[in-house]
This record gives sequence, C-alpha cells and structure tokens, in this order.
Amino acid sequence: MLNRLFLILILTPLCNYAQTSFPNQIQKNLEDYIFNQYPEKTYVHTDKPAYTLGEDIWFSAYLINGITHRRTPKSRILYVELINPENKIVDKKTLYVYDINVAGDFKILEDWQEGKYTIRAYTNYMRNDSSDTFFQKKIPIYKINKDSNIDSNNIDSVSSSTQTTEKDVPKPEVSFYPEGGYLIEGLQNRVAFKTNVKNFKAYLKDQKGNEIAEAKSIDLGLGLLSIIPEKNKSYYVSTTINGKEIKYPLPKALPKGFVINTTNTKNGIIVNLNSNMPNGLQNTFLIAHQRGILFYNNFETQNIPSNTLKIPTSYLTDGVVNITLFNSDGNPVAERTIFVDTPKDNLKLTTKTSKETYKSREKVEVLFDLTDINGEKETSTFSMSVRDLKAFPYNTRTSNIKTYLLLNSDLRGTIEQPGYFFEKENDPKRKYLLDLVMMTNGWKRFTSLELLQTKKEAQKYSPENSLFITGTTTKFKKLDKPHVSEVRLTFLGKVFAQEPIQKTDSLGRFKFGPYTFMDSISTIIEARYDNFNSKSLKTKDVSIVLDEPTASPPVTSSKEASKLSTYKKNENFVKVAQYVQQIKFEYNQKVEQLKAVELNAINATAAEKRKKEMENRTIYRRPDNMMNRIDVTSLEFTPTTIIELLNTNANHVIREDFDNFLWNRDNSIVRIFLDGRQITMDYLRSITCDEISFVDILTGATVNMLYNDIAGGTGGAAIILYPKKGYEFKNGKKIEKPGVLNFKAKGFYTAREFFSPDHIKDFDELKGADLRTTLHWEPMLKTTKETPTKVSFFTSDIKSDYIIEIEGISSKGQPIHTFKTFNVE
Repeated sequence: MLNRLFLILILTPLCNYAQTSFPNQIQKNLEDYIFNQYPEKTYVHTDKPAYTLGEDIWFSAYLINGITHRRTPKSRILYVELINPENKIVDKKTLYVYDINVAGDFKILEDWQEGKYTIRAYTNYMRNDSSDTFFQKKIPIYKINKDSNIDSNNIDSVSSSTQTTEKDVPKPEVSFYPEGGYLIEGLQNRVAFKTNVKNFKAYLKDQKGNEIAEAKSIDLGLGLLSIIPEKNKSYYVSTTINGKEIKYPLPKALPKGFVINTTNTKNGIIVNLNSNMPNGLQNTFLIAHQRGILFYNNFETQNIPSNTLKIPTSYLTDGVVNITLFNSDGNPVAERTIFVDTPKDNLKLTTKTSKETYKSREKVEVLFDLTDINGEKETSTFSMSVRDLKAFPYNTRTSNIKTYLLLNSDLRGTIEQPGYFFEKENDPKRKYLLDLVMMTNGWKRFTSLELLQTKKEAQKYSPENSLFITGTTTKFKKLDKPHVSEVRLTFLGKVFAQEPIQKTDSLGRFKFGPYTFMDSISTIIEARYDNFNSKSLKTKDVSIVLDEPTASPPVTSSKEASKLSTYKKNENFVKVAQYVQQIKFEYNQKVEQLKAVELNAINATAAEKRKKEMENRTIYRRPDNMMNRIDVTSLEFTPTTIIELLNTNANHVIREDFDNFLWNRDNSIVRIFLDGRQITMDYLRSITCDEISFVDILTGATVNMLYNDIAGGTGGAAIILYPKKGYEFKNGKKIEKPGVLNFKAKGFYTAREFFSPDHIKDFDELKGADLRTTLHWEPMLKTTKETPTKVSFFTSDIKSDYIIEIEGISSKGQPIHTFKTFNVE
C-alpha cells in the first residue's frame, strides 16, 4: 500500500487551483496511474556473470509493483527467455510468482554457438509499454577448447598486455542535453554533454570561433557547460582529432521560453525558474513526482521573471524524481530528473561466516540479518550466490538489483557502470556525476503530455494470474465453420478431475479455467454437437481446435552487440573453465577405463538406439549434413509450433519468408513433406512439435532422387516431417477423432534443484574431483524479525577467493545488494 502521507499529498494540494483545468487533469491522471495503471518491474539475479557451453544458468526472477517496489497485485505469471546472439529465443520459462520472486533455470546445450546471450523477463501486462521496459541482461557464453593444456598453478596468471598499432583516432560521439530541455536566449543555461571517449577535451565557441569556455569530460564521458546564448548567434564545441578540427553544434537557442536550474541538497531540491516571456512565470504550474506519486506542486499567480522553490524530500524513498513545468496553456516547457538518496532508506544486511579462511571440502555456515538505520530488524526476500572470484573477478560498478530498480528501470537509455554511484555514500563526485546522468537520461515511464490526456486507449494486454485452456469447436474437419457445442474437460493427472460441461458461445468459443498447476497434465476435451445425453450418431461430429499460445514479443537487441568479439573476454574465467574441463576429462578417462568391460557389454546407448530408430524410418537413412536433422524429442527447449522450431534450429539452411520457406543458397521455395506426401505452408502451421518425432532438411541431390517425381522441379530443398508414434496422418492430414482431443496441458515450470554436495554424508562422490565454480545457489531466502537466516554449504577442491553476493527486496520495497568474501586454501 502507498504511504499515507503520499495519499494526503496527492489528494489535497490542488484544491486551491480549481479554476485551472489542466492541473486538475494532471492530478486525476497521476491518481489513475498510481492506483490503476501502475507499471510492473522485473529483475533476474543469476548465479554468475558468465558461462560455458554445457553449463546451467540458475536464476531468481523478481516481479514487483513498479511504483512501490513491493508485491504487485496484478500479475502472477512471469515469462523469462534466453535469447541467442542471432536474436532467436532458445528457451522460455513460464513461471508462477507466489510472492515477490521465483526460482528458475536454463540448460545451455553443448552444440549452441558461443556469444552474448540475453535473458529477458516480462509479464503480459508489461507488453502494453515499450519492450524497453522489459528486464534484459547480457550474458557471455563461451566455447572452451577441451584440448587446451592449462597449468593449474597459473590459473590466476593473466596477461594484461595487449598489442596495439598506431592508427587514426576515431571521431568521438558527443551529445548535448540542455537542463530543462531547451536553450533560451538571454538566460543562464546549463548544458550536460555525454561522449563515448575518455578524457574528452574541447572548447565552447561561438559562430565566429571565439572561445567561451573549456568543455572537458570528467568520468564516464560526462561533462557540463554553462552559457548565456545571445540573439542571432550559434554555438559549437570544437576539438582537434588527427590534426583536424571537429565541430559539434549545440542545439539552437529559442528566443523566448523557460529555464529550470536545480540543486540537489541534503534536505531538499532547490529549483530556480527563469523566463523571458512577456508575462514571466505567471500562470505556470510546476509539479514534482516520484515514480508517478505527486508530492509537490506550485501554481504561480504573479508576473515575475524568476522564482526559487524549495522542495522537501526527507519523506521520500530512494529513486528518481521528475520535475515538470507547464506554461499557462498547459504545455510542458521544461523538465528535469533528480535522484533522491534518503538516509532513512539505508538498510544493512549483515553477512557473517564463522571464519574467513576454509579448507577444501569444509562446511561453511552463513548467518544473515537485515536492520534499518536505527538497528531495528527488517523482513526481506533475497537470493544468494557463492562463486569463485578468480573465475569471476567482481566489479562493484556493474548493474545489480539496486541500480536497476532505482536507475535503469526508470530512465531512458543505458546507464554506464551504474554500481559506481552506490559504491560510496555521501561522495560529492559521485553525486555530481549522478546528477549529470539525470540530465542526460530522462524519465521513461510516461511523457508529460500524457498527463494532460482526457481519454486513454484501452490496454491490449491484461495482467495474468492463472492459466486458461481456450479454443473453438467447429463442424468435423471443417475448421472454417465454427459450431455451438457442449464441451467438457477432464484432467488425467495424479488426481482425476472433470470440469462441469459448458456451452460454447455463438462462435464456438470455449474457455476453461482459471488453473494453477506445475509442469504438464494429460488432458481430454470432449465436445458434442447437441449435448452429452444425445444418442444421435452425429453428435460427435465436432472438431476441437485449441488456441495457440501468445507469441513472444519481437526481439529487438542488436546482433552485433551479441558477438563476443565486440567484448574483451574474461581471461580469468576462460583459464579456470579450461582447467576444470581438463581435470574432468582426465577423471572421466579413468572412469571409462574402469568401466570398459561394462560398457562393452551394452549393445547400444540410448543415443545410438535413437539414431538407428530415425535411420530406419527414412529411405535415405540420414541427411547429407547431420546438422540438418532436428531430433525434436532431444531438445531442451521445444517451441510450440513447427514454424518456430524451424526458425530457431534450421536457419543455417532455410529461412521463413511470408508464406514460404526459402533455401538460403538460391532463394528457391522449400517443399514440405509429411509422411511422404507434400503439404502446404498453411497446414504446416497447424502442426505442433508434440506431434513430430524428428525433422530432416534435405538439399540438392537427395531431393532430386527422392521427391522430384512427386513435387516436380529440379533440386532445391525439402522439409521432411516424421510424426511420433500414436499420431496418425493420412494423405498429408492428421487422422482426427470426432468429438475428442487428447493433449498435454502445459503448466508452470518447476525449477530444478541446485546440486550442493554434502562432503560429510556423500561418500560416493568423494571419488571424483569437486570443481564447482558456483559453490552454492539459493534462489529464495527470507530474513525475519525473530532469528537470523542460516545457510550452509561445502567448499570445493578449487583453492581460491570466493564471494557471497546477495540481491533482494525488503518488505517495504527497498532494494538490497551486498557481498562478502572468504578464502579457501
């Protein structure tokens, strides 16, 4: 719930300005935003920052109210996706969030490509906004050469030298951001600038080349200029690159307008307003809100050219404040964002271990306690990762749950090294740079013009709290002719459950639910033309068509940014990963030698049996290139439709183009076959992956030999579908039973359990090397006001420094991030 003080501030301050319509409209829209249209935020904490092929990604996904940062009453369903460097979704988890966070995991397959993958998290309700509001996190996944010879004594020996060649310095990129939004002639203006180079040095000049001031960046490519623009003059910033002058023009100054200058102090925000308009500041209206909560406003009744306002902030929470000035016509004319750091929001998560140094395979016990600034205990939900610092050197400037919720999620653009601003409390330099960030990255949740709208469009995407099973009944085998029917659903799980019979609407539509169940359940839907009591032979002449799951939002991230070549590889991580794989390889060789007799007695492995099974179903045994065979049954992530499957796994050979698949080699149309008969693209869309055993992509000579007589033409490529046993097709069509549909109803994903060995009880596993780089992972923990939270785990055989990193949220909505280190020798 919102703080009672905020409610008083929201509901009472504008009553004195009833004579003006737009202030009332602003208040009304903000009230609607915080009580009804408030956004949701997601965040994903992973067990480590980088991975190798074949590893697991363990994560804890948080879902909260975007204003209060507490549990959201809207959505319970959260989608978390893993996207490869080619912008294809390779895995997707549908999770149910009971409280604030939920556990999940991804399995990284050995045959995936290396590169920068993206973890994306969102709710259906969040799709009403831009995908920029989705949580997105880049994670490098490396392919490690198993044959590399690594000396374990040199794991932490990393060369920092790089060879460089002399070349021309690239032209810097420079952007300018006048405080408030515009430069105004004759008034003192401050202009923040941002560049992509370090130690940027330049000069502010007028159109005649006269130097006005030095323009110099401090850290993070940020800097500040001060200027009073003169009438009929233009200005630019000048620097010299490779012996040539480079000019960066400033925005053109407006002849009339308003300027806002702000100063963020310990006790509040000082706002200086200036105007050269004929009526000065008369009838202007200024508001200040934090994540949509209106906490200050000022309606100016006097004709004055300037004014100074003091906005108190002591009762606010940490986060971004947005200040907007509206002119007498109700148009936003100046805007500024400020970051408020409230001391009362400072929480301390105490992390205690029994000692600082441990031996290999020794038990570690950790105690957690959360207290506020007064030492009073607080409750919270958090997740914890314990990982090798040599493999993953910790950078305090990287993003975490605190920087994301308080900065990145509310500001436009990318905040570079956001952790830097929270490294040290009350540091003047950090506060100054953070204020420049506020000037260069504006508020992104809604625009000031939206506050003036009297009518809003209905939202397309609703919050999801549970699952529904929906579809249509039609005349048998006539999918284009919906028919009113009686429908009954039965679950055939551990507990038999049958839903009451319902009647479809006039379009044959039915809807069962809401449901909340995990994994999948065998399900039957029955339909009758008339009713279930009818004895007519034709009462079952009904087809049942389930709705397809809603497609994922388009992936918009840059493919170039997903290439590892554009990033400096973590050499420490690669060295440790190579060493771990080398030890595992040596150990596995010994195990294989000991089990040689047993292995020779086995006729075939499951993989070999599967290979022979697929070969026996084809007359050509296998495609020319085995990469062109997709074994649907072995996929870690199985898309719903065959179209999605082919787009994800076969894009190296074919690609979808409107109503066809095209062969990448010559852009010819790919023919599609099911059980030896050619089918259309429309029919392909109706086939789900649950019905298919494997798919072959044939090209060139094999297509000529097998399918030219059927399809005509010469060469090209063909998609060959082989159904699973139990799914019958005839003449290219699935044999459908009238009036009944059997399927697996998909529920919510249940996360696997992180393996954490007990070196006291587990005697068998002592034979092998314990080479965990993530020692322990706890996705869902809580602190209470009674006793400290206790977690225990064992160290591995890798002697190194380790970090315990904690991310979470207090029950009052305050993000928590802290860490502690220990050593294993």
